[in-house]
Amino acid sequence: MRSIKLFLIFLSFVTSLSLAQEKLLMKKDLQEKSSSLESYPIDPQPLLERFSKENGIDLTRLAAQPQQHLRKVAWSFTLGSPHSWYASDLTSGTSTPFYSVPSTCRAVGDNCYVFVEDSSWTNGRVNQDAVDSVRIAFDSRTPAGSVNPSKGIYQNDVDTFGNPPDVDHDPKIIILILNIKDGYSGTGGYVAGYFYGYNEFAQANSNDAEIYYLDCKPANLTTPTGLITGMQTTAHEFQHMIHFNYNRSQDTFLNESMSMCAEVVNGYSMRSQDSFNDETNHYLFDWRKDDNTKVLTDYARAARYSVYLYEQFGADILKKIVQAPLPGINGITYALQNVVPAPATTRGFSDVLDDWFVANSLNDKTVDTRFGYTNVAVGNAVARVHINPNVTNYSDGVSKYGAQYITFSSGSNLKINFDVKGNSYIKIKAIKYGAVTKVVEDVTAGVDYPVPGFGTTYNKVTFVVYESSQSVFVVNPSSDQLNFSYTSTGTFQNTPQVIAYDSTPPVGVYVLSIGDTVAVRFDGLLGMRLDSIRVALRNTAQIEGGIWKAGTTTFLGARLASFMVAGITTPPSPYPIPWTNWVKVDLRSSNIDASTNFIAGFIIDGVYENSSSPTNRVMHTSIPGTSAYHSYTYLHVPGGTSTPGWYFLGDGTNISLYLIRAYVSLSTGVKEEIELMPSSFVLSQNYPNPFNPETVIRYQLPEGSLVTLKVYDVLGREVTTLINEYQQPGVHNAKFSIQNSAYSSGVYFYRFATGNKVETKKMILLK
Repeated sequence: MRSIKLFLIFLSFVTSLSLAQEKLLMKKDLQEKSSSLESYPIDPQPLLERFSKENGIDLTRLAAQPQQHLRKVAWSFTLGSPHSWYASDLTSGTSTPFYSVPSTCRAVGDNCYVFVEDSSWTNGRVNQDAVDSVRIAFDSRTPAGSVNPSKGIYQNDVDTFGNPPDVDHDPKIIILILNIKDGYSGTGGYVAGYFYGYNEFAQANSNDAEIYYLDCKPANLTTPTGLITGMQTTAHEFQHMIHFNYNRSQDTFLNESMSMCAEVVNGYSMRSQDSFNDETNHYLFDWRKDDNTKVLTDYARAARYSVYLYEQFGADILKKIVQAPLPGINGITYALQNVVPAPATTRGFSDVLDDWFVANSLNDKTVDTRFGYTNVAVGNAVARVHINPNVTNYSDGVSKYGAQYITFSSGSNLKINFDVKGNSYIKIKAIKYGAVTKVVEDVTAGVDYPVPGFGTTYNKVTFVVYESSQSVFVVNPSSDQLNFSYTSTGTFQNTPQVIAYDSTPPVGVYVLSIGDTVAVRFDGLLGMRLDSIRVALRNTAQIEGGIWKAGTTTFLGARLASFMVAGITTPPSPYPIPWTNWVKVDLRSSNIDASTNFIAGFIIDGVYENSSSPTNRVMHTSIPGTSAYHSYTYLHVPGGTSTPGWYFLGDGTNISLYLIRAYVSLSTGVKEEIELMPSSFVLSQNYPNPFNPETVIRYQLPEGSLVTLKVYDVLGREVTTLINEYQQPGVHNAKFSIQNSAYSSGVYFYRFATGNKVETKKMILLK
């Protein structure tokens, strides 16, 4: 067995219920379900913009007016200096939009004064260790992987982007730690920190100073994870302060893009790229500030773009963009023309975008340095996958400055023709993947493009269809698309296809807690349906799970199949070398569309003790890497100071992959190769349990037989007969309901009998 060495990151700011939670909460209402979601940071900009609008503040107008700043000399605060700072109440419609925050200087650094709201200090939300950690991170030390770990956030950001403003004639930045008033009520989104440009103007209720606000509730700076969130946010918002000094009319996407890169420059993890990989066909510069869910994808896209520029051209490209005399694309063009050192070849905005689209799928600098990433884990753009190379007139569209990815992964003799409907600005590239070589080629629209060696030399080819020209005009770039279609031919034999991300023997099992969940996220394959799930188990006990759509705002989307049961019926246990402990679960009756991404997960329902324990575990292997790759774990008690949620697990060098595989085929295909019928008798624990007013008893039959299922009370008296009939082989459900009955709370037993199999289980009624 292996212990968990490292919990890397949450999947996203928003997490969903685990499978086990979903079982326990089936009878509860939506309000109770939503209250179980944890807290997560949100974009403060929409709140600040609303605040400005509600209070008649126009930062653009203020920037055009002469200002008489109050301070002529530095603040020169010392340890223990008291001061009341203005802060903004970011909740809507408040009667006191600006309020005074009595606070005390708790640390003086080389580049900062750290003040703490007096009430937050008194109630213990902040202590001296937290204050000192903030000062050190800002002044002198950032995590390994930063542009300079021996420098703090201040100097790394200054070196990379430029100088902050200085209206208060004091080079030190004021960091005010407080409970930000943002409408947070115990769950959901909160503002982790913000910079507000209003404080740069000599106006009523302005601090007329360089000040940054850092949250301490629900953010907890006394914990390692809370501190990382706080300082990651500080690196982000300090870039905004610097950007304000140079370009106050900057495009929101580019400003946020630079701030996302500031997090990476300072050695903090790149935000999850899953949402961007699922939405590459979207206008590059779009910023959906009024949608707290979709804007997370905009953040991911912004991070991906700026980090690519940073890796391709060095830190100077970032400084040139921030300090460019023009915003938006013109600023990027200016930066590319003036970057030092200059690129080996002249690459304009469109050229770089071409290469970026390829890099987001190929991600391999050994093919060409333009086509990948080195220092960050980004994953790969999600493609539409064709198993059958014979496709007739498939119609689609591509967004301005967006890209579609189309993959053919099976068959031979592939030939394809793209019809761009007269949209000459649509470009197409082919990425051919082989065991020995990878090749990137231009594809000409309107003529046949054959792929010699497809199915032999090349086992996969991905077509990148994109738009990168500055010349094309689109009325609404965030929604309008340029249309295209494609037709392809090839040789195909319809055999079941396996979707598997593991390729090496198992290394053991994780010691998890009851109610934790292990899951694999599968990429959908166009035109396919799910036939079965195959899982490698440690020993003979049964384990329950289910199939879900991959969610967008949550990890788990809609349920696609009821809880499935897997179990090994014959020794040996634990697994031998080579292991043979695979069990298949028949899912044909559920008729699950596998065209879109889906998740297979299993619930841990017992505590693992040793190799002879009857409690089941899903085995895992590992691959080199430090970012998420299809396998995830819901941890109720992650350990340390981490909060419950979906994680991917690893040891800092390798990540774990659960041995769960999916078998799919075309809906009309023949699937004799897959053993689909249950191979053993299984009686599951009823769910939910305890229950009220009803519960479901699930069982599977390896062959047709007479089945009886009866319920007894604690005295052994028969309560009811649920089943008494001949049933076909397969998976069955029986419902036990107490509605309109006089059953009392307590323990009941259900007894199942078929052939020579008899089994009894206990269930609990709570009224």
